[in-house]
Amino acid sequence: MIKLEQVKCDFEIIEDHDQNGLILNKKNNNIKITIYDQSLIEKIIDDNFNKKYRALLYMIMSLNSEDTTESDTELALIKIDDLRKILLSKYFNLISKELLDKYLNLLLFLEQKVPIITNNRGR
Repeated sequence: MIKLEQVKCDFEIIEDHDQNGLILNKKNNNIKITIYDQSLIEKIIDDNFNKKYRALLYMIMSLNSEDTTESDTELALIKIDDLRKILLSKYFNLISKELLDKYLNLLLFLEQKVPIITNNRGR
């Protein structure tokens, strides 16, 4: 069995007349695979979300240093908002409501952990 971590590919979402699907494009190749199985689609999206969430978490953890600027915190908030927009626009019809709510709550948790930095910090 091939583990999902071993498959490096981009993907896009298609909307079919009968059902929604996910197209996987193998990088540097012309191979396209369309997936209609709901549980597999959710696994792929879950894996993708977790990678992006982990990167955001590390970014926010690094914001607790003396060198952190207001623009650093702004960038973190923008990236959180971008991921939220992807969830609500692209993945909305492909994942269950419970999974979507879980992701949105995780993003809200991250948003609350972004430190508030002002321009006169340390002065």
